Amino acid sequence: MSKPAGGTGVAIRKRSRVPGVMITQYVEELPPGFTTPDFIRKPIALTIQEGKLAFFKAVVNGNPVPEVSWGRNKGDLSNPTKYISRYDEKNEEYILEIPNVDSDQADTYKCIVINPFGRAICTAALNVIEVGFKKREPAPKSDPEDFRKMLKKTVVKRRQKQTKEGEIDPRFWEVLLSAAKKDYERICQEYGVTDFRWMLRKLNQKKKEREAEQLKYVEKIHSVKQIEVKTDGTAEFELDMKLKDPSSKILLYKDGEMLDYGDGTDDATKHNMQKFGETYLFSIRDVGPEDAGLYQVDVEEANMFSTSLTLPDVEFNDMLKNTKVVEGQDAMFECALSDPVPQITWCANDISVEHGDKYDITVSEDKQVHKLTVKNCTKDDNGVYTAIAGLRSSQGTLVVEDDPNGRGKGADELARRLAEEKDRLQREKDEAARRAQAEKDEAARKAQAERDEAARRAAEQDKEARKAQAERDEAVRKAQAERDEAARKAQEAQDEAARRAQAEKDEAARKAQEEQDEVARRAQAAQDEAARKAQEEQDEAARKAKAEKDEAARKAQEEQDEAARRAKAEKDEAARKAREEQDEAARRAQAEKDEAARKAQEEQDEAARRAKAKKDEAAIKAREEQDEAARRAQAEKDEGARKAQEEQDEAARRAKAKKDEAARKAREEQDEAARRAQAKKDEAARKAQEEQDEAARRAKAEKDEAAKKAQEEQDEAARRAQAEQDEAARKAKAEQEAAERMAAMAAGKGGGQNGSGGSSMGDGNEGDGTGKNRKGGDGTLRDGKGDEFDLDGTGGDKSGDKAKKRVRVGELVPNSIIGHGVHFLNGMSDTAANIGESAELSCKINSEDKTGLWYKDGKKLESKDGFTIVKDGAHHKLIINDCQERDAGKYKFEVEGRKSEATLIVQDPPKIDADTLSKFSEPVIVKAGENASFKLPFSGKEPIKIQWFKEDEELLQGHSVKIEKSSAHTRLLLTKCQRKDTGEIKIKIKNEFATVEATSKLIVLDRPTPPQGPIETVESSLSAIEFKWRPPKDDGGCPLTNYNLERQQLGRNTWSKIGDIPGQPTYRDTNIDCGRKYCYRIRAKNSEGFSDVMTTNDIAAGTLAFPGSPAPPKIVSAFKDCINCAWLPPSSTGGGSIIGYNLEKRKKGSNVWSQVNPKDDPIRDKKYAVKDVIEGAEYEFRVCAINTCGPGEPSGPSECAIARDPKKPPGKVKDLKITGSSYTSLSLSWTKPTEVKGEEDEAKGYFVEIRHADQLEWSRYNLNAVIQTSFTVLGLKSMAMYWVRVIATNEGGEGLPQSFDNYIIAMPPPVKPKFTDKKMKSFMVVKAGNTVRVSVSFEASPLPDITWLKDGVPVAKHVTITNFEKGSQLFIYTSELSDTGIYMVNVKNMVGQDTFAIEIRVTDDPKPPGPVELEQNVHGTVTLSWTPSPDEKQDNHLHYMVMKRDSVKQTWRTVADRLFNNKFTVINILPGREYNFRVFAKNDIGLSEPSVSPVWGTTKQREKFTYNMPVSRTLDFQAPPKFIVSLKLHTAPPGYECYMSCAATGNPTPHITWYHNNVSLNTNPNYYITNVCGVCSLLILKVGPKDMGEYTVVAESPLGHDECSTKLIVKE
Repeated sequence: MSKPAGGTGVAIRKRSRVPGVMITQYVEELPPGFTTPDFIRKPIALTIQEGKLAFFKAVVNGNPVPEVSWGRNKGDLSNPTKYISRYDEKNEEYILEIPNVDSDQADTYKCIVINPFGRAICTAALNVIEVGFKKREPAPKSDPEDFRKMLKKTVVKRRQKQTKEGEIDPRFWEVLLSAAKKDYERICQEYGVTDFRWMLRKLNQKKKEREAEQLKYVEKIHSVKQIEVKTDGTAEFELDMKLKDPSSKILLYKDGEMLDYGDGTDDATKHNMQKFGETYLFSIRDVGPEDAGLYQVDVEEANMFSTSLTLPDVEFNDMLKNTKVVEGQDAMFECALSDPVPQITWCANDISVEHGDKYDITVSEDKQVHKLTVKNCTKDDNGVYTAIAGLRSSQGTLVVEDDPNGRGKGADELARRLAEEKDRLQREKDEAARRAQAEKDEAARKAQAERDEAARRAAEQDKEARKAQAERDEAVRKAQAERDEAARKAQEAQDEAARRAQAEKDEAARKAQEEQDEVARRAQAAQDEAARKAQEEQDEAARKAKAEKDEAARKAQEEQDEAARRAKAEKDEAARKAREEQDEAARRAQAEKDEAARKAQEEQDEAARRAKAKKDEAAIKAREEQDEAARRAQAEKDEGARKAQEEQDEAARRAKAKKDEAARKAREEQDEAARRAQAKKDEAARKAQEEQDEAARRAKAEKDEAAKKAQEEQDEAARRAQAEQDEAARKAKAEQEAAERMAAMAAGKGGGQNGSGGSSMGDGNEGDGTGKNRKGGDGTLRDGKGDEFDLDGTGGDKSGDKAKKRVRVGELVPNSIIGHGVHFLNGMSDTAANIGESAELSCKINSEDKTGLWYKDGKKLESKDGFTIVKDGAHHKLIINDCQERDAGKYKFEVEGRKSEATLIVQDPPKIDADTLSKFSEPVIVKAGENASFKLPFSGKEPIKIQWFKEDEELLQGHSVKIEKSSAHTRLLLTKCQRKDTGEIKIKIKNEFATVEATSKLIVLDRPTPPQGPIETVESSLSAIEFKWRPPKDDGGCPLTNYNLERQQLGRNTWSKIGDIPGQPTYRDTNIDCGRKYCYRIRAKNSEGFSDVMTTNDIAAGTLAFPGSPAPPKIVSAFKDCINCAWLPPSSTGGGSIIGYNLEKRKKGSNVWSQVNPKDDPIRDKKYAVKDVIEGAEYEFRVCAINTCGPGEPSGPSECAIARDPKKPPGKVKDLKITGSSYTSLSLSWTKPTEVKGEEDEAKGYFVEIRHADQLEWSRYNLNAVIQTSFTVLGLKSMAMYWVRVIATNEGGEGLPQSFDNYIIAMPPPVKPKFTDKKMKSFMVVKAGNTVRVSVSFEASPLPDITWLKDGVPVAKHVTITNFEKGSQLFIYTSELSDTGIYMVNVKNMVGQDTFAIEIRVTDDPKPPGPVELEQNVHGTVTLSWTPSPDEKQDNHLHYMVMKRDSVKQTWRTVADRLFNNKFTVINILPGREYNFRVFAKNDIGLSEPSVSPVWGTTKQREKFTYNMPVSRTLDFQAPPKFIVSLKLHTAPPGYECYMSCAATGNPTPHITWYHNNVSLNTNPNYYITNVCGVCSLLILKVGPKDMGEYTVVAESPLGHDECSTKLIVKE
């Protein structure tokens, strides 16, 4: 009968085999056949999107059958609409369903399993990803009585911005940019990101952007460490960065809010930053829940580092336990948390550890059980281990004990020898594999170095291209700035001219009005009563007209100012658009002003007419006088307005001309700068591309060559390793049989005194010889029943995993009998095939006569039912035709007991029919507002994931997107398509085997967009207006058919239709009136309809417009009586054609221009010969264009030209010679050519031309002539051959070239090879396995051929030779004994050669000699003889050393050294003493382990000896305290350490007391005081102002006391 635990209901807690499950047992002993409840499969944590279905599943067991219930931490599950609990009888699963999950349901859920004998419980977390915005529920109302309870400290957190569906939290990128790659998956899971390819692509883009921002303030950032919570309750993170400006501000943010931080000296500061060189350490003291959040470090405005501190609110259900292990074993710490946590912090002795070779950190599936495994424990691993989760921690102690050695003799000794031999064979095998791996790694390293070099060259070329682009951008920016400045000045001049013209016009109008009023006043005095009334009516009409006129003028002025302001703010290139808008505004204002004045005048005339009919004779006379005065006033007013208008037009014309000139110059400069920049960029890009292609070609060739060599070396190493392994296995097998017999002899007849085992020998029939079938590579059984001795008494039936790790023992007794049988040369390999395809399994054995059997899952196969068995000699094949899912499984081939197995995996990837794919690829064309549908059938194994994309952005189910999915087809429906929906449609179909894609295109037809401006006026003459525009930006998906035009004359309200014109964006209107202005409306038309209207600005017909200024004239040629000039037409013709040009000249230094051609005879051509010149005088020329309106502005002055006959070209240069050369440059010098009057004039400059020996054309090195008589040509190719010549030049042209008789080689002066390092060693000893590196330095020109030989033959393949310009290096990564020899390097060029030899001896620690035997042939001597060391035959430098020790002196003494035989006689052997001898083997590396001889000697009978001890005297060593080393004066800056020390002596040891300003410091914890062997020290960790003063140390004992003092000065 079971008893309750302790007689009460107290539970006994125990751990389940399922991690994270806690079992409570209610009874002490379980009845037979009954069990406590437990979980077979527990619920797993879920992360699900809001609105989806969430469910937890659990499978339990127990006897009797337990009851299952569900719960949650922060609520109940009583609502049946939100929580559904059910049992699935088919799968025996208990299920909790949560339909339409909400963010409030995110919690930790519990599954509780109970029966009468106990209870089991486990938890699983539900994380809900919120979608969109939602209103929060109102807070529950509280009673006023409970209000005081609510007044607690509250942590205020910033409200995070909610993200819409499909958006990513910005903090995700901040955290990801500074995280390690191993944390990417965890961070994406926390923020709900599933598209990893998109994430990586976006992350790389953001990293480049952030690095560009960081480079503004820092030079580099490295050694970044994420934030961690330490064992002392602080959190720290750090980074290394080098600031460009040390005064830059470093800012710390938490969740976007800037934090104040200290320097770490004040313990009350929450946040601190400490700097150690380039390392910045940030710390947070007393970490609490309010400290969780995103921390960012910024320098000025650039973000440097971001890290997220998460503090989960969890408890430790199971704490860490103390662990005790034996040295060499693994130790494990385990803890269980109350809630799931993805990752916690582990610390060893307060230092955080990470997953790696030493530590293994694992987390259970439910994220609640965390384990830390310390591998291969040593004494250094002793200490305290801490697990930190949030704000809570748990500690456990690790104790590592020594490995007890309790072995006996006999069988244990044999086991030891067998283990040693086994270890030796394993070491040899590992050494062979290591050598092969080293050779492979070396080849890979070389290939990687070559790839890195090619990448570096490509990066340099890319840098040059970026530099050229930057220069081009800078030139464009300068040109734009100059253009804007010119436009601004032109605008200011135009505004100033318009302002002066308006002021003068207003002044004239005011004077005219005053005169008109004065005349009206005089006429009023002479009128009678009727005239007075008429005058009143007329004044009233004039007042109204004036008010309307002033109002119209005010509005016009406001519109003009507004238009000018908009034009100035929105000016485009060269301010053309601003100028047109302002001119248009001024024109409209003037038109409205004139219209208002006209209306006012008409109303005034009408009033005068009515008054005239009512007046009498006197009124008629007054009216005549008034009309006369008004006429004069109007005439003066019109004259003033006309003058003002002319001045305004003249000012506007000048401003326009200046503005056009400035804009033209700016455009020319911009175009020239852009052209030069583009030319440089193209040249740099071309060179970079050529160099990159050449580097890529060389890198590829070198890579292929290195890969080929590496593969050959790897194959050779693998072959050797396999041969060594086979040889070792063969020896081991022979030795094993002998070892069995020896073990049987040592252990007894049964061979099993300590256990039940035997030798546990296997039959060894399960191998295929290759190891590919995972059953051993040598034909032995690797399942634990093969060749392994049972030395521990446990029998031979060992587990398979441990048996696989064993290594065969070595040869103890030679055995020449070796059995051979059938074995596999090549075993089968796992194969995968698609459904409907054929698959082939093959293997090869060592015999062509043997026939085997094929099996599938244990069933024998024959050549039928879709299987074909083929035997081709030793090759055996099984072909599966038309693979189906039923064909998947494990296949085995067996021959004479030998087996080879492989697995066939049948895949069913998604497939799309070719005709269907072709039909799907055709574009889908719909009209705007219609629906578009894409349907695609497919086949493949489920589950299948289907994704639709538009322009690489995934389409999700929504208002206008509907996606239908099934197992055989999918359909995408896009409703109410718009023109912007046009683009590529792509579908991805993915299952566990593969992914297929298909692409189509959606074209939505719609009306075109409006035509584009600006309008360019081609012609604006008296007879026609021609203008053109740009086509619409979007043609609506179908070609344009016509343009529809309408026209409106300025001043009218109606538009007249012009009609449709062909689809060319240009129109010429000939139906115009001179002086009128017209406005046009343009619409584009396609098959879907008309576009919206584009309205042109007003275009004037036949207006007065002068041509622009041409470019400065060019001097074609100059003679003493004639100078020929030429020029280009102006860019602006003023709306008409150019009828001629006027050419002017002036002498240099004069300000007076004189016209060259007759005044009434303009020059029709664009060139002219000026003959009115004076010989020797210097002239400048300018030209102006003439059209129907008159001459325009003159051009700028030309270059100066002297009226004289052309000079003669100079002669050849003299004394051309080479003054210096290198591999890339050549320095030349020469003498000026001789001047011959009338034939060869003086040289003004020189050109240097070079030509490669393989080319026919010369290339000019300097584009501009140099005036000095020396030059250096750079950028030559090393050892290339060049022809070089120099050409003199002057104003008359270039002279004849002067060249060298022979070609020149780009190289320094010839130098015979000579070794320059006088300290080079000629002998070197290297331990086997170490690296050999021999470097030689030499000087030679040209570059020599370097040859390395070993013992007269070329060096082996594993020896790496690296040559450079002034040296060479021999490198052996892992040396072997065979590398011993004499290495000779030969350096040879065309001048001579030199040779250097070095002897390299590769050896190893010598093995000890054999047993030592002693023999006495002569009294007083002993002859030692020993077996030679095994290394004696391999090392001719090996010798022996003999050492002796007797029983009296007890010290070892060398009696013989450098013995090359195996025998030595030791003399002076005294009777009565015991002697021990040791023999060492010795070589160039050192000594071996000694071989110890037996003890030699006899016991001598001694007479009794009596000795009387003298009486000893007592000495008094007591002494009073005394300071033998005094304190020194100390000066320290604040915040640094200060260390004081002195030395005191005394017996007994005195007591030391420290004082600061007579206050004892011995009990003050702020000072670290030590007294070691009389050395007294005091350490102040952080010096502050309070530590300044006098320090005294006092030494006291019963015999007296002593003291010494010093002062501490703290620097300010």
